[in-house]
Amino acid sequence: MAKIAQVSVLKLAFFVTLSSFVSLSLAQQTLSRHCLENPPTPNSTYGAGLVKDIGGLKAYVSGHNRSRLAILLVSDVYGYEAPHLRDIADKVARAGFYAVVPDFFFGDPYVVNSSRTIPEWLKIHGTDKGFEDAKKVIAALRKEGIHAVGAAGFCWGGKVIVQIANTDFTKATVLLHPSWVTLDDIKAVKVPISILAAELDNGTPPELLKQFEEALTANKVNNFIKIFPKVKHGWTVRYNETDIPTVKAANEAHKDLLDWLSNFVFLSLGQEKLGRHCSENPPTLNPNYGFGFVKDIGGLKAYVSGLSKRGILLVSDIYGYEAPHLRDIADRLALAGFSAVVPDFFYGDPYVENSSRTLEEWLKSHGTDKGFKDAKSITAALRKEGIHAVGAAGFCWGGKVVAQLASTNFTKATVLLHPSRVTLDDIKAVKVPISILAAELDNGTPPELLKQFEEALTENKIENRIKIFPKVQHGWTIRYNDSDATAVQAAIEAHIDMFIWLSKYLRWYF
Repeated sequence: MAKIAQVSVLKLAFFVTLSSFVSLSLAQQTLSRHCLENPPTPNSTYGAGLVKDIGGLKAYVSGHNRSRLAILLVSDVYGYEAPHLRDIADKVARAGFYAVVPDFFFGDPYVVNSSRTIPEWLKIHGTDKGFEDAKKVIAALRKEGIHAVGAAGFCWGGKVIVQIANTDFTKATVLLHPSWVTLDDIKAVKVPISILAAELDNGTPPELLKQFEEALTANKVNNFIKIFPKVKHGWTVRYNETDIPTVKAANEAHKDLLDWLSNFVFLSLGQEKLGRHCSENPPTLNPNYGFGFVKDIGGLKAYVSGLSKRGILLVSDIYGYEAPHLRDIADRLALAGFSAVVPDFFYGDPYVENSSRTLEEWLKSHGTDKGFKDAKSITAALRKEGIHAVGAAGFCWGGKVVAQLASTNFTKATVLLHPSRVTLDDIKAVKVPISILAAELDNGTPPELLKQFEEALTENKIENRIKIFPKVQHGWTIRYNDSDATAVQAAIEAHIDMFIWLSKYLRWYF
């Protein structure tokens, strides 16, 4: 029996060793057979951004670091000068992030048909070294004032990012057709992770991806795994521009990347993104404030002021519908001949400063998607009550809800006042006239992003007006201090702009 046991142990050791060699050969095949197809033509001057030193590495950066939200993009073996990769960085920047693409190979990306083979090149440029360099880059970004970082890696970069995901250096991560990622790597992941994989990829076959998903779910790590049909490893940055289906699949993956990171990086900022400015001068809620009354509309309580066939839906910030300044705006609209409706989107549970819940925890219960759904129910209920036309305005949290509402035919016109988490994709989907009243001192909607919003709306032939108010902060239209005459004047100016814009599109409805 001892001999049999010894043979069994030897057999097991043999198969484990064989397994390691097979895995390595598969990894090399992943980097050579697919990644080496359609290599890019590096272009050091390509893109809307610039090159600067970050953490001892050169890096292509796009966007403005005033956003305080950075996305680290880790390249495949061809490095940071690949045009398609820089295109992705520019897309990320247009969504309001500071996109950073470091040169992890220090001027020595892999060159096809060179004197070095891929295994020889990899001995110099291993992913462990990439991991160490990535940590230096992230540390340097934090010193520059970046508050939250997300990260995405392509092929070679996927292995680097999965190592980063085992730390607390990032808020969320994305692996795009990664190489060499093992089940042990995945079991060690600590932050939300998405894996965007190719159907035709020996490195991450569906069976392995299923194990990844099971491990992440068992460890209670937020995850999203998607297999793109009929595409090969490397397709998100290796695509041929004449191959329309692959280009479409690549763009879909880029959107998935952006959606995933936006969700977690924005939320992770919590107090910074929705709270650093919005939490200043929080209101003292008063259920009895205002000239109007509270009634049920579409299943929600709502403060209503004025009686008219023209309705304006006001969507609050995180402090809810009992904020006196918000009800003041509703009363002014009523005096101007509108029926102003301010629903309680939080069902009696507005955010409370210094409570036992963090803002991030509160937002999990009160997401803008749920707000959007409720807003549609309310506008439908208003129509049943005889309101012929509805306009909508949203503040901060409510700005995202109204941006979503603007992509439907539920309203005639919309206004976003210092909105939070509104992306370029949200704006591209807008169907109705829209005005954005923004603060100069607002990291969430920096001037660069607002310019992109304006360009997208104009290109789509959507009537729009974007105005940046100088020397005011996010939340100033309802967060102002009554004793600050300058702030009050700026807030009233914004209220008048909102009224004029909505009146323009609702005045013929009686």
